[in-house]
Amino acid sequence: MKKRLVIILALFLNFNSLVIAQACGPNCPVCSGTTDGNLIPAKSISLQGLYIPTGEEEFGVMSLKYGAFDWLDLGIGYTFKAQKIIWNARLQPIKQNEDNWKPSIILGTGSIRTGSSDQSIYLNVLKSKEFSENFAMSLSGGVASLASDLDKIYGIANVSLIFKEKITTFVNFDGISFHEGATWTVNDWFTVGFMLIESKDPAIIVNITKSLSNKKAPDSSNNL
Repeated sequence: MKKRLVIILALFLNFNSLVIAQACGPNCPVCSGTTDGNLIPAKSISLQGLYIPTGEEEFGVMSLKYGAFDWLDLGIGYTFKAQKIIWNARLQPIKQNEDNWKPSIILGTGSIRTGSSDQSIYLNVLKSKEFSENFAMSLSGGVASLASDLDKIYGIANVSLIFKEKITTFVNFDGISFHEGATWTVNDWFTVGFMLIESKDPAIIVNITKSLSNKKAPDSSNNL
C-alpha cells in the first residue's frame, strides 16, 4: 500500500512539474496573437494589443503582423511581463476553395513565452463556410509540437461562429488549455473583443488592420 502511494505521489509530482514547465500550449493565442489559422490579407499590416489584468504569467502582449503574400504572413511581438521578443510565421501551401469543401493547409511556427520559453511547430487544416449573409463558420484542427521536444505531439483546434460579418465567437484549444471569447468588427480596420485565457483570466483585445495597397482589405474579424 505504501509503495502504491509513493508511486502515485511520484506520478502526480511529475505531471504537476510538466504543467508548470509548459503552462502555455503550442498554439496559445496569448503568444501567437491569433485563435484561428487564417492568414492576414496580403500587403496588409495588423497591430494587436492583448491586455490581461489578472494574468499571473503575462499581463500584456503587443504584436505586429505583415501579410507578405497570399500564402505567407510574418509576425513579431513583445511580452511585457516576461520582457521577451516573440515571433511567428505561417505558410499556406494549399488555399481553401470557398465553392466546395477543399480546406486550407497551414504550416506555422510561433514563440511560446508564457510559463516557459520555446518555439512551436504546427500543421493546421482550416475550412470556412458561409451559410448565409448573417451566419458563417470557421473550423480548424491539426497537430503541433515543440522545438525542444519534437517527440511530443499535441492536438490543436478552433471553432469560430461569425454573425452578420460583425460578431465572432470562438473556442480555441492550444494543445493544453481552452480559450473562449468574442470579437466585434467595428469597421474595416478596427476590431475589439475579449477572451478568457485558459477559461479563467479575462483579456481585452484591440486590433487594427491596415492595407498597404489600393485594394480594400478583407474583413479581419477572423484573424484574432
